[in-house]
Amino acid sequence: MPKFSYIASTAKGDSVRGTLDAPSKNDVAKVLGTKGLFMTSCKLEDTPMVSAAMTSAAPSASMPEMPMLRSTATVAPATATQPSFHQWWESFTNKRNEQDPHRRPKGKVTLKELAVLTRQLSISINAGMSFVEALQGMAVNNKNPLMAYTLRRVLDDVLSGKKFSEALAQCPDIFETFYVSMAAAGEAGGFMPDALNRIAEFLEKEMELRGKIKSAMIYPVVIASVATIVVTGMMVYIVPTFVKVFKEMGAPLPGPTQLLVTISDFTRHGGFLLPLAFVGLVMAMKRLRDRNEKFRVFYDSQVLKLPLFGKITTLEIITRFIRTLASLADNGVAILLSLNVARQVVGNRTIEKVVDEIYSSVQQGNGISPVLYKSTHFPVLVANMVATGEKTGSIPEVLMKMANYYDAEVGAAVRDLLTLMEPLLIVVMAVIVGFIVAGLMLPTFQMSSLVQ
Repeated sequence: MPKFSYIASTAKGDSVRGTLDAPSKNDVAKVLGTKGLFMTSCKLEDTPMVSAAMTSAAPSASMPEMPMLRSTATVAPATATQPSFHQWWESFTNKRNEQDPHRRPKGKVTLKELAVLTRQLSISINAGMSFVEALQGMAVNNKNPLMAYTLRRVLDDVLSGKKFSEALAQCPDIFETFYVSMAAAGEAGGFMPDALNRIAEFLEKEMELRGKIKSAMIYPVVIASVATIVVTGMMVYIVPTFVKVFKEMGAPLPGPTQLLVTISDFTRHGGFLLPLAFVGLVMAMKRLRDRNEKFRVFYDSQVLKLPLFGKITTLEIITRFIRTLASLADNGVAILLSLNVARQVVGNRTIEKVVDEIYSSVQQGNGISPVLYKSTHFPVLVANMVATGEKTGSIPEVLMKMANYYDAEVGAAVRDLLTLMEPLLIVVMAVIVGFIVAGLMLPTFQMSSLVQ
């Protein structure tokens, strides 16, 4: 019967190595499962007959092969044909890709790719595939070079005896703290497939939430961009033509026309760069936010006060925080550690201060709800529901229901914003176009009255 060497994980997350005689790898996984172990690696050991054959063949394969290599090398030029450009290009790209497999490739891993990977890994393990086989298959078949490289690193760390969560922690730019903490909880509790499934659900919900926010931002940005281009073109090309005609006729220009001429002159002499300067200012503010802590505190507090987008931003942050906390708590992670991890996904200093107060309150034994009641950013409904969960001992369930509820609230807020933005943008465009038309037509009416 074949002998397999395996690496397994205990319920506490410790690694166990050993050998086992079994018909196949699936049988090894079943035997280890009956012992309360989770198999992470399994490979077939060399039998004595195979090893003896290898040792006997090794001396004869060392030196006599050299003449054969020389003979084939001398015959090849006589029979080889000139390679086509397509073959040369394929060999060139393959060489470039295989130059240094240890170098980290450029690019990024999207949230969708990470969610699909996590879902596939959970399904593979549930189907009976070993952890190592699942990682190997995904590393080979993954089309994203950075993801494939990351999976190879994780696989090497797992084969060297590290826990899966420890291997994930070595790639913090791909697997965030939440991902690592959920995986560690799955290792400790012996329910890794369920933990991966919950991570995938969390990532899919996060994708859906971000999609709602982007849909709210795209419409006004596109309309504003088109309007800016149209108005700038009118100021640069159309208005000067009318102004030239007005000056040749020598008629006095009314006030709106004079203002239109001033704006046209400003636009033609560098004012058309004003929208680009505004975009550059926004980018500079974001970069300064990442580098200057005082400015970041100010910036984050003002973002939540924006008249149209402040509510959506606040709801999005609260939803992300609640869902992260609920997922970690439901996975068996300690509440203080869950709060610490959930704080890192907030991304806003104002809300982070509230989370710090919650952490201190829980540490002192006072619970979460007293801080939520005092906060002006968390709705009273959240505080009431959390207080009920604390009394009944069902915090994870209550938080998950609140996360789903505020998902719907974000969707409703986005729809309300789009409903409000559409007529508002139409009104703004009508005012701008009306002002330009009035500025161009008033001198015409004035001159016609003078002629009469």
